[in-house]
Amino acid sequence: MPRTSVLAAARRRPSLTFALAGGAFALWYVLAEPVVALLTGGDPAVPSGPMAVLVAGGFLGGGLLASLLWRRLGGPTSRLRGALVGGLVGLLALPVPMYLLELAVVVMEGSPFEAPVGMGPVAALARSVALFLVAPLFLGALGVIATLGGTVVVGAATGLVLAWE
Repeated sequence: MPRTSVLAAARRRPSLTFALAGGAFALWYVLAEPVVALLTGGDPAVPSGPMAVLVAGGFLGGGLLASLLWRRLGGPTSRLRGALVGGLVGLLALPVPMYLLELAVVVMEGSPFEAPVGMGPVAALARSVALFLVAPLFLGALGVIATLGGTVVVGAATGLVLAWE
């Protein structure tokens, strides 16, 4: 397939392009350590189930955020704006897998946040909802540190390529 048709297809569907970039980065991040261990003769550890959620979250986070932000913030209008919007998509996509993991914990075990003794039911519910919203954002911020900003770089590079004329 010629290069121009691949770029044209990516530009027609930027949310799918960001989803594929986010999913591919998450897959690389999850498989990097076991592959290196395998190649160096070590004992590779099979990635756990939550790691699959990270890959799905990278795909969903990139796609959903790009569909919300790419055109609204003018990503296709210039290379600089494309890189900035792409970097923002990469930054904000990190909490999406954390929300998926938190939902899985809630479904499997109930609320992970126990209310202090003596707290009323309405206050306990408000506290749980606030923690449910804030905890994944905090974990996503820690994810930027863990990936050394890789998601932001991948998002910015994807935005730059999509905006390049």
